[in-house]
Formats: sequence, structure tokens, C-alpha cells
Amino acid sequence: MNKINLVIGLLSLLCLGPTANAFAPKVIYGADNRQEVGEYPDARFREMALSVAGKVRKFKLQSSRFGENFVDFPHVNLSFSQNVCTRERFAEQFTLPHCTGFLIAPDLIMTAGHCVTNQLDCESSSWIFDYLPQTEYLEKKNVYNCARIVQQELSSSLFKMRDYAIIQLDRKVSAERKPLRLRLEDKAKLGTPLVVIGHPTGLPLKIADNSKIRSLNWLEMLSPIRSLVRRSSYFISDLDTFAGNSGSPVFNQETGVVEGILVQGAKDYVPAPGEQCLIPARRAQNNWFASEKSFRVTKINNLKEILEAHGQ
Repeated sequence: MNKINLVIGLLSLLCLGPTANAFAPKVIYGADNRQEVGEYPDARFREMALSVAGKVRKFKLQSSRFGENFVDFPHVNLSFSQNVCTRERFAEQFTLPHCTGFLIAPDLIMTAGHCVTNQLDCESSSWIFDYLPQTEYLEKKNVYNCARIVQQELSSSLFKMRDYAIIQLDRKVSAERKPLRLRLEDKAKLGTPLVVIGHPTGLPLKIADNSKIRSLNWLEMLSPIRSLVRRSSYFISDLDTFAGNSGSPVFNQETGVVEGILVQGAKDYVPAPGEQCLIPARRAQNNWFASEKSFRVTKINNLKEILEAHGQ
């Protein structure tokens, strides 16, 4: 059976009965597991959220009417910025960051390679901490600039994928923000439970869980050998993530160690039937449809040396 017939066969099987529309582009797996940081039950991850930042274009940050210690930003909600239906979760929350990053040293942020592609990109953006649903303006002490790119890779080939960046901030962060712990050897295994912290579609910081590292999905099964080789540099999960989550830390839920950097995922939104607005796409929560890709931090060149050079 050739690949085209195999795809048709899979579609035929998967579209029977109650799963008839399960093959459409989707991004929420099962229930929507995104939660507000302050409401998340595990205190470990509430604390680690202090070390997760959002990347914002500098032109969006303006002098504040509240004084020189504060910064204003455009108050554009999700409903307006993405044409999301007003009844959807978080539709009225303001959107701002377009990528996520996280501390690995007092003055270093790790993120996806496609989030910081060159020095101009670095210099034209700021990184903000504590962007939460109640945020009406930013405290200047929580806004940092990118000083330089320490190391960055962004490439993809038949048997290899690289997508990460390490940047140095213009100053060290405040003491309450602790660098996150990274896996430095071996690799996480299939079935490892996962948690992600980031800014889905630019929303205030969210935590999502109820996910795990999945085996080959239907698309990978079309080229299983190639997929297994490529998987040495990343893993696939069913985390509820969106654009804006790129660069998010993906944690081992049991150990609290960062296993990977969220770099790719499925389509975010689809048209609401019979309406002129969008709704989050949805997908069955199983191996076949899992598509959220995380680059393994153990595959970053010279990571131990970089951390040691910055006191970690």
C-alpha cells in the first residue's frame, strides 16, 4: 500500500462513528487544561511561573501616565486581536507577548530559535515578567531588554531539527526569580507527564497540564524510521498550546525539571460553524493526533559550559 492509500485508509477508519470530524486541524486535546497561574494547585509551578517571560516588540511599550516607574501597553483583547468569539475562554483578556522564554541563569533566557532570529530581532524586543490577567500596566523593573544572542540555532532537514536560542538580558533579574532546572543528560521517556507555562496567543501567563510524551502520531507513522531519528532531538505531546507558547518551558510534572522548549504545534483556531468568529480548534487526546513539538534541551550545544559561565 502506498502512502496515499495509507492516508486514505487512516482517514476512513478515524472518521467512523463519533470521531467523524476528529481529523480537522485542532489544538486543544480533550478538555481545555489552561489555568491561571494563581489558581494552579501545585505551588512548585506557581513559583516557577515567576521565571517565565513574554517577548514583546518595544514599539508596543509606551511611557506611562502613572510615572517613570511604569510602562503602558495597548489594551487589545483576544476577541479583537484574533477574532475569537466573545463567549470563548479568555476572550476579554489583553494579548501582548508573541513568544515565551524562561530563565536559565540570572541574566539568561532560553526560548525557541524562531523567536529570536538575529541581533536586530534581539534589540527590537523586550522581555516582560508577571504579565497576568489583572495587569493593566507594567512595572518597569519587570521589563528587560535583550543585550545579545549567546547561542541560536534554527534548522530542519529530513533527519534533524534544531530550534532554540539563548539570549543575555541587559541586567540580572531580581532575586525572587530563580533560574529553572534543566535536564542535562539522558532523555525523558514516553508517557512522562508534562506541564507547560507560557503565553498562549499572547494571553497573560497560563499553566497547562494533563499531558504526556506521546508515541508516533499518524503523520509520523508514514515515515517511521525518519520520524524516530528526528525524535532524538524533540518529543511530541498533547499539551494545550497556541502561537505565543513558542519558547515555553515544558516541564516533567513529577520532577519539575525542564525537558524541552515548545517550538511547534497544530493550528490554533478554526471558524465557528455559522458565525463570523473563531473558536479554539480541538483534537482527540491520543497518540494519533498529538502534534505539539518540544525541542529537547539536552540537544543544545555547550549548554553546561554556558550555564557555568553565568554562575549556574
